[in-house]
Amino acid sequence: MPYIYAMSDIHGYYDIMEQNLEKINLKDKGNILVFCGDYIDHGSDSCKVLYRIKDLMEQYPDQVVAVKGNHEIMFLNFLEAGYFDIWNINWLAEDKDFKTINTFISEETKNKIEFLKLVDCLDELVFKTANLIKEDIKFKHKDLIHWLKNLPYYYETEKQIFVHAGVDEEAGKWWKITTTEEIFTGKYPASFGYFYKDIIAGHIGTYSLKADKNFHGVYWDGMSHYFIDGSVNISGVIPLLMYDLESNKYIY
Repeated sequence: MPYIYAMSDIHGYYDIMEQNLEKINLKDKGNILVFCGDYIDHGSDSCKVLYRIKDLMEQYPDQVVAVKGNHEIMFLNFLEAGYFDIWNINWLAEDKDFKTINTFISEETKNKIEFLKLVDCLDELVFKTANLIKEDIKFKHKDLIHWLKNLPYYYETEKQIFVHAGVDEEAGKWWKITTTEEIFTGKYPASFGYFYKDIIAGHIGTYSLKADKNFHGVYWDGMSHYFIDGSVNISGVIPLLMYDLESNKYIY
């Protein structure tokens, strides 16, 4: 039976993502896999996760789709920020111990950053460090960054919309025109109830939607919304949602 598989909010947890991938047979041409954003930050393998998804899309161009999440947008904004842009400080402050950055940059750049810590004042250190990191990433991962920039905001089927955070549901069937990048990748709070297509999204931890700190599975609102962010950084769980294309039923 052919399936659509969906997972979201991998956040650099490569091994957990791989456990899900082992359950998916992409050699069956009827199967489709959709990644719903937020592939980086928190875990120890952000760069490796991106390359794995990129490779899958290239290997199975008609079967594997990835959409942008807000963490990809923030990463790209950092890479494009000017030398004295405050976004340099914001991004580096969010990346505790450079857990994400260190998966992208070379050992040479890491050594240069350590040297700057010894010789520069704090104000200059932040901007020089940010500039070193950006130059290294954009040179070393040029094709990856180009791929990341060109990811879509959503993937649509006859019955579903796969997205990172959500769409402008008040616009009804005109949602493609009225939904902004901010809504696609950062919509909050979540929407519930009926929509003319099912919406499969991540972004918001399902434990908060269910009001149960121990819940990290797929949350269905009983109508048109399926949320699949398992808060992997605290749960170790990346939910895998499956949609049976023959029976039109969701399975988790």
